[in-house]
Amino acid sequence: MRTAAALRSEIEAKLQNRIPAALTPKHRELQQSIPCGISNIDLLQAFPRGTLVEICGLPSTGRTGLLHALLAQTTSGGEAAAVIDVSDSFDPVSATQSGVVLSELLWVRCGLLSNQRRSLSAFDQALRAADLLLQSGGFGILTLDMGNVLTRDARKIPLATWFRFRRAVEETQTLFLVLEQEPHASSSAAVVLDLSQSGIGVQETQDTEKPQHIDGDRLIETLHTRAEVVRGQARKPVRSDRTNTMFSTRLQAYR
Repeated sequence: MRTAAALRSEIEAKLQNRIPAALTPKHRELQQSIPCGISNIDLLQAFPRGTLVEICGLPSTGRTGLLHALLAQTTSGGEAAAVIDVSDSFDPVSATQSGVVLSELLWVRCGLLSNQRRSLSAFDQALRAADLLLQSGGFGILTLDMGNVLTRDARKIPLATWFRFRRAVEETQTLFLVLEQEPHASSSAAVVLDLSQSGIGVQETQDTEKPQHIDGDRLIETLHTRAEVVRGQARKPVRSDRTNTMFSTRLQAYR
């Protein structure tokens, strides 16, 4: 009785002229990871170009700080970036303070269009915008910010849509970044980075001119975050041993 390996070799030999290596999985090189400037995160190689990456976490877990760090590294190097803002939560002032070059950033603000008979919701607008921008190309980072979208709504996105996004970004230099509370792209995501708050840093102050904590004696200055790679591009299938690290986000104070 012939083994599976022998049978595969025979089939491939017969199809060699039409489909070379028909049954051999295509070898894919590991893509270059975009640095974010946070040394502990850069060691994880969590943002490979040409892939779909999910950053998951609840509010105040460092999602925005990490996004700003990535955008700052990309736009300061002269590359264009885009943010599809589902809930109109992107703050250009704090982004600028984090080093983001706004002249290199396309900000897509989603909302209801009252001048059309059949208005699209902000969520539907965001998905259509993602399709259009992925097809147009030319971005170092394209971000779909669903951080404030309810989980029950995010789950309505068909897996076919995520697969289409993944295929659109493959073989390109674009990182398609999705911010959300829970992962939804399944196997279409090359990397899933889960964030959770591990603590806060406070500063004692008696200066009444500085923003203070509600009790008047402490200023919340830093958020400490635990980052865990629960899916990595080099892992097939995803293994039970996970890579994690820590980083901190310094809060910005401005008027």
